[in-house]
Amino acid sequence: MNRDFWARLSATDRCVAVGAAIVFVAGFLPWWGYKGPLALYGASVAGWSSGFTAWAGIILLVAAGAFHTARALGVSVPELRFGPAVAVAGAAAVGLLLVIIRWLTLPRVHEGLAGSVGARFGIWVAIVAGAVELAAAVSAFRKSGEPVPWAQPDQT
Repeated sequence: MNRDFWARLSATDRCVAVGAAIVFVAGFLPWWGYKGPLALYGASVAGWSSGFTAWAGIILLVAAGAFHTARALGVSVPELRFGPAVAVAGAAAVGLLLVIIRWLTLPRVHEGLAGSVGARFGIWVAIVAGAVELAAAVSAFRKSGEPVPWAQPDQT
């Protein structure tokens, strides 16, 4: 990638962008599946096929990262009723929450010699990358000085 592109982004912006990119890639990795006895065979399901909370969480995290990166690079973005840093932090928070809900609701069965069903490494990658993205988005929000939406006067 062009060095000029990265030079225009702060460390916080890079964390948001890279976190979103890693979450996107993690959507193609195994999130849950079956492992047979002695790991001789098994099957897995990728994040994009793991249900609504999985793919909606991925989309929100990726959209938050793309929106934040576009703003950081000076791309014109749509006007919002509240600050853009609030939107990025909020979307990242809801996206990560949805991914965590998917992890908590995954089927888990450990049958000893019959094998096991449960979480696979892709969901862990998505959770860690999403947490890094959220932490960076909250940091950017705090630096922006934007008020939280519920503390703003009604503009209607």
